[in-house]
Amino acid sequence: MTVAMLVATVFLSAPVMAAPYAYISNQLDDSVSVIDTDQAKVVNTIAVAGKPAGIAVSPDGRYCYVSTPEGKGFAVLDTRTNQLLHKVEVSDGALGIAVAPDGKRVYVADWYTHSVAVLDVGDWQVIKRIAVGESPSGLVISPDNQWLYVANRLSNSVSKIDLQSLTIEATVEVGKHPFGLTIDSKGERIYVANVQSDDVTVVDANRMKPIRTVKVNMLPYATTLALNDSRLFVTNQDDGSVSVVDTKSLKEIALIKVGDKPEGISTHPDDRHVYVANWFDGTVSVIDGNTLNVVNTIKTGEGSRAFGQFFGK
Repeated sequence: MTVAMLVATVFLSAPVMAAPYAYISNQLDDSVSVIDTDQAKVVNTIAVAGKPAGIAVSPDGRYCYVSTPEGKGFAVLDTRTNQLLHKVEVSDGALGIAVAPDGKRVYVADWYTHSVAVLDVGDWQVIKRIAVGESPSGLVISPDNQWLYVANRLSNSVSKIDLQSLTIEATVEVGKHPFGLTIDSKGERIYVANVQSDDVTVVDANRMKPIRTVKVNMLPYATTLALNDSRLFVTNQDDGSVSVVDTKSLKEIALIKVGDKPEGISTHPDDRHVYVANWFDGTVSVIDGNTLNVVNTIKTGEGSRAFGQFFGK
């Protein structure tokens, strides 16, 4: 075989790697923007009625689940075709949404009924509604798929749900009005953004006990981890900034200005770049986790919230 033929054979047999895409819900536009992160621009816009807010992309990136509070449930998007596949009715207050690490179940927090609905992917029937605290918002699942953690905004607490029995294992008090939360890659720590107390509660996920409270800035809404869990990034909605917390010292080490009213925040699969949805600007800011600088601003749509995990893992 010639060198040219060998090169061609290797090239053709190698898997084609697509650029990671970010899926940004635009609540006021009733749409989802699809960002090609290699091109740093929106390459598609998908109509999603019902004031889309929460986002959960399946771990393999194949589907995007979008909560629609005014649509009483969530939308299922096919990320290969950028088409709306299904509309699933769940309840009147659907907001926070998460998909299991194995992609087999979707969980939806209901703001009004103070519960979390559990659904099997593809069947779309509610298996169970689990009563939690008041006005549940953020949801996060442990990497081993054993536990679901729920931020109960008006109860100032986080609930831990056993995903085998679908019952509450424990509840811990946190700061005032918790909203977004993140779990580390080992499933050991939960970081909870407390909107009204302007801080983050760090919780031991196994013991369900607070480790530390870290002061950030005004109205922290959501969180994400980057750089091998060494840095926590927190959106501060009221002053248009992102706090950076060193997870070893548990101290704020930087404050980065972004757009107006940032909320949703997720980390690119490269574990370095952090994407921030700016609600009032209709933009996404891209932060380099190493330099802590904003390296790009991408125009999306009106009311960009993207609350949840808007990248596949």
